[in-house]
Amino acid sequence: MEKVASAALFGERVKAFKKKNRPVVTNCFFVPAEVEDMIRREKLYVEEAEEALCIQVREAYYSRLYYYMKEGAQLPALSGWMRPVILDTVFRGDEEAALAKCKVSRWCAHGFAEYKRYRRMECAKENFLPPADQRAKLAEYPIVPLKPQDYPEVAALWKSSLDIYSTLLPQEAEFAEYCEEQQVIGVRLPDGTAGAVIMVIPKGKTGFMQHLVVSTKLRGLGMGRTLFCGATEYLLTKGGADKVNFWVDEENIHAIAIYQKMGYIYDGVISRQFLLGEK
Repeated sequence: MEKVASAALFGERVKAFKKKNRPVVTNCFFVPAEVEDMIRREKLYVEEAEEALCIQVREAYYSRLYYYMKEGAQLPALSGWMRPVILDTVFRGDEEAALAKCKVSRWCAHGFAEYKRYRRMECAKENFLPPADQRAKLAEYPIVPLKPQDYPEVAALWKSSLDIYSTLLPQEAEFAEYCEEQQVIGVRLPDGTAGAVIMVIPKGKTGFMQHLVVSTKLRGLGMGRTLFCGATEYLLTKGGADKVNFWVDEENIHAIAIYQKMGYIYDGVISRQFLLGEK
């Protein structure tokens, strides 16, 4: 297992492997900015066998598996990998065909089990419909940028409410960077601590939201809806976005219904996750 030193070396290694082992199957579609960010945070590692190049992304509680493999290659044992291991496939269109193309069934025979299924939702600026009581809610519970020192409370909220094995939760240093860019916003409790949190990440004409959580002290007040709506509005105005994307667990039916009332629809992109090891 080797830590990746630079994006250029990583690209050259992938290119050389693909040239030597054509045709290859893969679930890896990193954009350059993602590779550079993972290298900067010392998360990206590679393990190369005769006919398989496995890429490990080390998160706080698990590792993610991406791969390039020659057709029919022997799968590596992943014996030195931090467990559990999440295998993620992201695709648009026919799910059965997409999983077959990535040879996911071979990994399942290797010990991976079906885990989570997320769908991406999207709201275009012209379709956004804030609830009628949004202004009144914001007057009572103003949304403010959070600060790096809020990390302990926010991390505790995330760990208690989100699936830490399928969600890319930022660690303390990353959290501080997001706060400096005012990309972590929320609602404070009367004692000043964070009681509801969401991340808002503008990227050109598309805004992304993630990691929405609400403290038990604020549940039942419509706070999740208020914060979600406020975050959407923030990205469509101050963030300069024409549309906003958000991944949702397809089993979260109640939340999906709320998002749809605001103008969110499924955009056809799906993430299927498979897990190796005990949680």
